[in-house]
Amino acid sequence: MSVHEVERRIAIARKAVRAYAANDRVVAALVGGSVGRGWADAHSDIELDVYWAGAPTVAEREAAVEGAGFSRVYAEEDDNEWADGLLVDGVKIDVSGFVAATIDGYLDRVLEGDTEAELQVRVTALRDGIPLHGHDVIGDWRSRCDDYPESLAVAMVLSGLDLRSRERLEMLAARDDVLLLHRDLVDDVQGVLDALFGINRVWMPHPFHKWLDREERLLPRRPDRLAERIRSLLVAPPHEAVATLVGLVEETYELARTYVPEADVAPLRAAFELRRVV
Repeated sequence: MSVHEVERRIAIARKAVRAYAANDRVVAALVGGSVGRGWADAHSDIELDVYWAGAPTVAEREAAVEGAGFSRVYAEEDDNEWADGLLVDGVKIDVSGFVAATIDGYLDRVLEGDTEAELQVRVTALRDGIPLHGHDVIGDWRSRCDDYPESLAVAMVLSGLDLRSRERLEMLAARDDVLLLHRDLVDDVQGVLDALFGINRVWMPHPFHKWLDREERLLPRRPDRLAERIRSLLVAPPHEAVATLVGLVEETYELARTYVPEADVAPLRAAFELRRVV
């Protein structure tokens, strides 16, 4: 983290938001990601979320970019998001535009236990970001997700701990099939981390667990030396890597059994340990 880099990026974000907020149909805006969390360094982009009362037109998006005096390097859109990439003094701004009603719908879904990672990313942007416009709107959204729902904790545990089997991992290690093995190792590590966020009732800040050391500190209930062991298995010889992962998985099943008893992990644990060939 660099205080200078964080402050520099917040100042750029404020300039961009002033241009967007000149349009009355922009109801709120915030800076999220590593900048909003105060984690940014010289490599960090600026993640700016802009919330509209209704779908923005191309002209409205272009007017905001031009009003800030920035140049646009990409423009994309889908059914739920309008994305604009801006380049300012060597820093890229990724602007994500949403209709406010879309965010309401996202919150409805995640509070009912939907495990789609993008929904939690939007929650953590609201909770951890820096509001720059429409503070009351953002405050109302934040209040909706003050409490982590138990249905989501259960769903995160059950989806996260549905893992590649130990037998498969050991087979790939025995064959020295390292490309497939590491793909499966990473998939299982992702699942363990997803489950740990559910066990701890903590909103997940990134779908691929980008900030491993910082994420570890968000999880008081976790296997010992979590990040250290994950790093070690990614560079260890195949059999050692599998053994390290198996230890993490077994400890996470125990944590789930203790702290999320409503999630029946016994069938998942049995499937992980199942051996078809003796």
